[in-house]
Amino acid sequence: MPTSPVTLEPKQVDFLYWHGVSKMRMADFEGANTLFRLLHAACPERTDTALGRVYCLVRLGELEAASSVVAALRRHPLRPDEMALLGRLHRRCEFERARSAARQRLGAGAGAEPGMVDAGLREPVAMPHTLGDDEMARRSAERG
Repeated sequence: MPTSPVTLEPKQVDFLYWHGVSKMRMADFEGANTLFRLLHAACPERTDTALGRVYCLVRLGELEAASSVVAALRRHPLRPDEMALLGRLHRRCEFERARSAARQRLGAGAGAEPGMVDAGLREPVAMPHTLGDDEMARRSAERG
């Protein structure tokens, strides 16, 4: 028995979209991803649902799936603000991929504490630009 495609009314689409955004804000990335995947299948012309899905996939660590959606979105015309967001999401995906590879190379999965560069290094690595500590930034520059 063949199944018919999902047809949603515009009000339903808007409700589900904002419900997905709400789930993202509450850090329920799995639930939000489910909604965005449904909406993207039902309304492929809505790039905002695909962008929401990419964000969720990155947060869930599903980097291959996120890269796939990014590649598909790059083949469609996007508004400038959507293109800028897509660029940021793509960079975040690549950053997370590189960070994961670095963790594997350094053996962080084998007992290193978060913030440690290497399992043998016991001093936390602090990034001055993220902490807003000018004194720390000055000391870091003097050592470098």
